[in-house]
Amino acid sequence: MLTTLRPGVFVRRDPEGAAAPVIFDIPRSGAEYPRDFRSIACLTDLQRSISMYVEECYADVPKAGATWLYASFPNAYIDPNRHALDIDPAALDGEWPEALKPSPKTSAGIGLIPMVCAGTKPLYDGKLSLADVRNRLDNYYLPYHGELARLLQAAREKHGVAYHLSCHSMPAIAATGPDAGQQRSDFDLGDRNGTTCAPELVEVVEKTLAGFGYKVTRNTHFIGAECVRQHGNPAGGIHSLQIEMNRGLYMDETARTRGPKLGQVRDHLTAVAQAVADFAAQG
Repeated sequence: MLTTLRPGVFVRRDPEGAAAPVIFDIPRSGAEYPRDFRSIACLTDLQRSISMYVEECYADVPKAGATWLYASFPNAYIDPNRHALDIDPAALDGEWPEALKPSPKTSAGIGLIPMVCAGTKPLYDGKLSLADVRNRLDNYYLPYHGELARLLQAAREKHGVAYHLSCHSMPAIAATGPDAGQQRSDFDLGDRNGTTCAPELVEVVEKTLAGFGYKVTRNTHFIGAECVRQHGNPAGGIHSLQIEMNRGLYMDETARTRGPKLGQVRDHLTAVAQAVADFAAQG
């Protein structure tokens, strides 16, 4: 298996054997903190923003012929699952050269450049310089999305179609939002309410996971954010699906340690990759 690195930005593992037009991206699990990251938050709080161990859960998908792409940098530094203009102008020490598009996530402090971690802990004690934000975009966010776009385009050109699974994790019990206090499903599949992929892809993933006894929902806890919004283009042959996995399945959320079933979850997710690869081979 060939491994390709862009130090501090991404790691890519290419398929073992025949390549399928299937790409798994893990955008919010990185823990390589850039040297220029200056935060007042403690590491324990910073780590709570990271979807820990997701990259390990999907580590064997290349065995099914899929490509594995992992963002090395932490989403507390810059979040690949947010729009490039989802920035709070009040957080900057000057005026951004184009119109910003802050979302409700930005209002909550978790936009492109998060301002809080662990729910409420501030990340900075002042405003961010324009040069700092520009560096994060140009040298981390854009190269990661550029590599993902390149992989999807190459797969589509070779096979006529590309299947993109964006891999995330969610707390077992929601702390905030419309489902606050509720026990979440094991897996929630987000296709932005049917706009980022064909329903057949959702059905393949759902059927495979349900076959292992998992409770699977669709667009219930998360409909899918920037990674699938930006890259999903069903009419153009690129199908993007966000997979949110309940952290209670594979880790101890309190201790932030690996759980005893992580290996089993990894095997099940490798089976998902094989099912999607088989589905792609059917044309």
